[in-house]
Amino acid sequence: MPRKRPAASPTHDDYWSHRFGSPSFKRQLTSVVTDELRALAATPVGEAVDADLIRTLIADWDTRVVDREALAELVIGTSRRVQTRLTRRGESLLGLLDPQLVDDLDALLSEDIEMSPHVEAFTANLMQQEFIRRLFTDIIYTAIVSFNQRVNPLFGALTTRVLEEQIKHFIRLFMPALQQQATTFAVNKDNQRIVLDFTRAIARRLLDEPLRHYAGMVSSGQRRQTVALIRKAARNPKLAASVRKASLAAWDDVYRLIRDKKVGELLQLDVHAPHIATQLVELLLPALRRPHIVRFLAGEMALATTARR
Repeated sequence: MPRKRPAASPTHDDYWSHRFGSPSFKRQLTSVVTDELRALAATPVGEAVDADLIRTLIADWDTRVVDREALAELVIGTSRRVQTRLTRRGESLLGLLDPQLVDDLDALLSEDIEMSPHVEAFTANLMQQEFIRRLFTDIIYTAIVSFNQRVNPLFGALTTRVLEEQIKHFIRLFMPALQQQATTFAVNKDNQRIVLDFTRAIARRLLDEPLRHYAGMVSSGQRRQTVALIRKAARNPKLAASVRKASLAAWDDVYRLIRDKKVGELLQLDVHAPHIATQLVELLLPALRRPHIVRFLAGEMALATTARR
C-alpha cells in the first residue's frame, strides 16, 4: 500500500514564503545560478538544449499555447502604443544613431551595386504592372496638356480636356513599346547608376524623416482597415500554418549553426555569467513566491524530511 504523502504545515508554508522573498535567499540563489552557468560554459549547445522540445513548442504555439484572438489584440495594442510614442518623437532615425554608424550607412548607400538577373527580371515584371501603365499614361497626358497650354494659351487646355479620353486611349496604344523601353533603360548597366541613385535618395530621405511624420502616414480609415485585417489574419489557418512552417525552418537553421558551439562561447559566460544569473533570478523569484508553488515545494521538503527518518 503506498505511503500517504505528508502535507506541509502552515508553518512550513510561512517559512518558505518568507525565505523566497528574503535578500539572503536571492543572493545565494544568484550565486548558485552563476556557478551553474559557468559549469555549463564548456557544454555544447546540442547537449544543453532539447531541440525536439523547442520544435514541439513552436509547432503547438498557435493551437495549444497562444490564443489567436488575444495575439491579434496584442499586436493591435502594441501598434497603437508605438504610433502614440512616434507622435512625440521629433528626431529622425539617423538622429538616433551614432555618427560613425551614420557614416557607415552613407558609405554603403554610396557603393556601386550591380543588379543581379533576378533583380532585372523583377524590374521588368514591375514595369508591366497596371499601376506603372497608368502612371506613364498620366505623365504623358500631363506633358501634352502643358505643351498645348504654352503653344495655345487660349484653347490648348480646353481642347486637351475635351479630348482627354481620346488622347489617353491613343497613348495606351503605344504603352507596350514605352514600357519595354523603360525596362531596357532601367536594367541597362550604363543606366543602373541613375536607378540606384534614385533608390539611395529615397532611402536617405526616409532615414532623415522625423519619426512623428511616420505616425501620420496612415489615415484613420486605413488604420481601421488594418485592425480588421490583423484580426482576420489571426484567424486564418493557412497563414498560421505558413508562419509555423517558417518558424520551424528558422529554428532548424539556427540550431544547425549553434549546436556544436559551446554555451559559454555563445553567451560569453566568462564575462556575462553574473549578469545573466541576476536576470534569471529576477524572473524566477516571483514564480517561486506564488502560493501554489510555495505549498508544493514546502510539501516536497517535508516529504524529504520524512523519508530520511
